Amino acid sequence: MLNTGSELTVLQGVAQFVSYAVLAVFAENVVFSRALGVSRLLKLVSDGEVKTWQFCLPILAVQLFSAPLGWLAHTRLFPFLRGHLPPWLPTQALRPLVYLGCAFLATAAVWALLQLPPRRKAAPYLAQLPLAAVNCSVLGTLLVCANQNYTLLQTVAFGLGSGVGYLFAVFAVDEGRRRLLSKDIPVIFKGLPSALIYMGILALAIYGLVGHSVVI
Repeated sequence: MLNTGSELTVLQGVAQFVSYAVLAVFAENVVFSRALGVSRLLKLVSDGEVKTWQFCLPILAVQLFSAPLGWLAHTRLFPFLRGHLPPWLPTQALRPLVYLGCAFLATAAVWALLQLPPRRKAAPYLAQLPLAAVNCSVLGTLLVCANQNYTLLQTVAFGLGSGVGYLFAVFAVDEGRRRLLSKDIPVIFKGLPSALIYMGILALAIYGLVGHSVVI
């Protein structure tokens, strides 16, 4: 049976998880704060053959599964390697390869889970899974968590929030693209220029609300 102290600890953990997830969705949004994944996002918005959920759900799953793997690599693997590598090979040089390996393992786990539903329903998500793995590496969530020395709980929350944040960015840009079809917009700004200006304004708005960094 939980006592008062245990209940407070659980509530604090839940509050911290939600806080870091929200931080990743808005204040540290991969698109609006770090301008990562923009090229694929713009192509996805204008691509009528690929639905948003079919692309973003695999990204969210890969981000979530790779987060604890990245934390283990940062807290367990790198300290172990530091004592066994030659002086000319710092552990920082291996971080990209290790984090790519984490994304690969997470992708394999998501692929295995997608074998459970009927093939017809899982096929669209399986088709987008390789791109999701690539974008998981491009978004750099594991590197951000490592640089900030996040705990396991914070890393998982930030990974989940990064996936949700990318989904939020897709919906925001898609809605903006519809409104930017207005006849009042000069022809020279229609299409990609207006979309980039719109994303820049959104990024500035988020920057104005939260500032350069957020400390929780």
